[in-house]
Formats: sequence, C-alpha cells, structure tokens
Amino acid sequence: MADITIAAILRAGIFSPNHIANDAAILHAVVAELRKRGCVVNVYSEDEFCDAAIDEDVVLAMCRGSKAVEKIQHLEDAGRIVVNSGYGIENCIRMIMVRLLAQAGIPVTEFLVADTDVDIRKQLLNVGFGACWVKKGDAPVHHLEDNARCRHAEEAQEILHEFFFRRISKAVISKDIEGEKIRCYGVASSGWFHSFMPFRSARLEKAGDALNPSLCERVKEICMKAAEVLNVDVFGCDIVLDPSNECHLVNFDDWPSFAPIRKEAARAIAKSVLSRVRKAISASKKSKT
Repeated sequence: MADITIAAILRAGIFSPNHIANDAAILHAVVAELRKRGCVVNVYSEDEFCDAAIDEDVVLAMCRGSKAVEKIQHLEDAGRIVVNSGYGIENCIRMIMVRLLAQAGIPVTEFLVADTDVDIRKQLLNVGFGACWVKKGDAPVHHLEDNARCRHAEEAQEILHEFFFRRISKAVISKDIEGEKIRCYGVASSGWFHSFMPFRSARLEKAGDALNPSLCERVKEICMKAAEVLNVDVFGCDIVLDPSNECHLVNFDDWPSFAPIRKEAARAIAKSVLSRVRKAISASKKSKT
C-alpha cells in the first residue's frame, strides 16, 4: 500500500514515567510492520507533530499533550483516519474516564472525584474507604507519584495536599480492591485481545479452574465495552478479580507499551490500521460511483 502515507506520533517522555523506551518501542514496532506491507510512514515527536503541516492520510497517535491532542482532533474532524482518536485520548483523563465508565455500567471500583484543596477524611470514612488509591484526575500522568496507594484516610489526605502543592487541582480516590490482577491488552476495531495474570496466587493455583472460559470471556467483554465507551481503539487495562470472582476494572490506558507481547501486538495494530484504510478506500470508491 505504497500510496498510503502514515504519520506516527511518539509519546513525549514526560507522559511515559519509567516507560519512555517501552512506549517508543511499540510505536516503532508498528511502524516496521506497516513499512513491511509497503506503507510510507513518517515518525514525529510530539513537538515536531505540533509544529508540522501533516499531510499524511493516517495518523497513529500515542501523544497525550493537550496541544497535540487538540491537533489530532482537528485532523480527525477533517476526515483523517486517526488511531487512537484524539477524543478517546482526552476521555482517558482519569476524572473523565471513571465517570464515563460508571455511567455505562462498567464495573469500576468505587470512587470519589475530589478537589485537592479540601479535607476529604470525613467523607472517606463515611463511604467506608479504608485502603485506597489517590490518582491525578485532571490531566495525564507525569510522574509515578501521580498514582499513590494509601493505607487509610489520613494518608490519602496527605497525598491530596501534595497534589495541591504540585498544582494538581483534581484527584480521583478509588477504593482498593483485594484480589488477583489480570493485565489485558486489546485492539477494539479488530477484536484482538490478550490477557494474563502477572502474579498468580496460591488461592488460584489451588482452585485450578478459577480462570475458566466464561470468566475469560467476561474479562474480554468488560475491556472491549470500556474501549467502546471511551472511544479508544488500541488499549491496555487492569482488572482485579476479587475473592468472590467478581471483576473490577481498576485501570485503563490509551495505547500502552505492550511490553510483554510487543511483536504480537504490533502485528495486530498494523493489520487493524490497514483494514480501516482499505474500508475507507472502498467507501470512497463507492461514493464516487
């Protein structure tokens, strides 16, 4: 498909805490797959993308900066094929994301959206939060410290104070769920999906059949529905399986690094992009006849 030109936008390092190399690696792997299939692919940094006149037919966007996302949205509105959608990237800002998922009936953990300049301790006690996560709510994550696990309300309040002094205005406080973590990756438009348990406890080893086919299908259903609600095609997410085998979606990422399965994911993303291009070309030809 040499007549198809593609712009691939790297994620700025500030939005890849401890994952700069991994985030770059997955995009370069997708680029290599597309070039093998005859596509012309130009790679841009976020800054280069913001300053450049983008003429390519397709945009692969890992960026998260507000200026870059706004430009992606304009290109999308003008009819370019964009993966991931600029609107989807925006939806993954945590305070937006949790509300959209909860409204759609996705089983997210209980949460509160809080201003960082208020005393939240009494409210946390009233809703029964003990151990919890306090996460940056108003913009993409910059530092590992933007997500903090707290043992109790007093510690959560301390993190809120730190956020306030770091000029973070909103935080999402989520109840900590005990259970087994399931890491999931997907490409929604093609249905490609992969999940695994990075740590398998003695409970599940003993149970043997805890991850039965129906549970695996339930996990996939939750993740794919979340991707649809958020308008994100290439995604990663974490689900916690509690002791009663109920699923709780605790995290969702637009275009993660796919580090454990990079080669397989790169092929799946490239195939999905080319499928969308072929459909767009076919639709264009039909409209002209």
